[in-house]
Amino acid sequence: MSFQIDMIFAIILFAIGLYGITTKADFLKIFFSLEMLLNAVILILASSAYHFGMTQNLAIAYIIIVIATLEAAAGVLIFLLANRITHEVIPDRLNEGGKYDDK
Repeated sequence: MSFQIDMIFAIILFAIGLYGITTKADFLKIFFSLEMLLNAVILILASSAYHFGMTQNLAIAYIIIVIATLEAAAGVLIFLLANRITHEVIPDRLNEGGKYDDK
């Protein structure tokens, strides 16, 4: 029964992340929605590895967790650099604020 609960939670988490990607315009909200999608996949892999006793899925889940951590650090760095240069957080308007103001 625990496996079904994990799968339902992962599907809900994936749906919330998908909704966030399709409806939001703010860079950070899109970024966190992508993280929710990735965490749903990690939950499915780890839960199936635990439930079915497949150690290969658990190793893949650990690799994905490491990659997700590096991706989160790179995403925050890109956001900070874009915000410092353009003073914008909405990706659609990044080209409009391309000049750096020293004021």
